[in-house]
Order: sequence, then structure tokens, then C-alpha cells
Amino acid sequence: MDRYDVVVVGARVAGAATAMLLAREGAHVLVVDRARYGSDTNSTHALMHGGVQQLA
Repeated sequence: MDRYDVVVVGARVAGAATAMLLAREGAHVLVVDRARYGSDTNSTHALMHGGVQQLA
């Protein structure tokens, strides 16, 4: 059985970014989403220049 440090529910902008940052810090992360593929729903989050640099 696999063990995870973190389970992120929702793989849209916030969930995917959270999972990515936790994984970069060494956490064993599982991301689950009800959709099989990305949805066409627009996110209401705005990416600021400093945030984009942090994600890169």
C-alpha cells in the first residue's frame, strides 16, 4: 500500500500549485480530482509577477 504525506483534493490551479510546491520540498503527494482531464472552467486566481517567478 502506498503512503502519502499529503493528499490534495482538486487539481486545478491552487491544488496543482500546492502539490507541486510540497513535492519540491520532498513530500510524497497524491493529487485527486473528480474530472478525468482538465476542465474548461476558468480560474478566478490572478498570477502576479512574483508568484510566477516562485512557481518557475
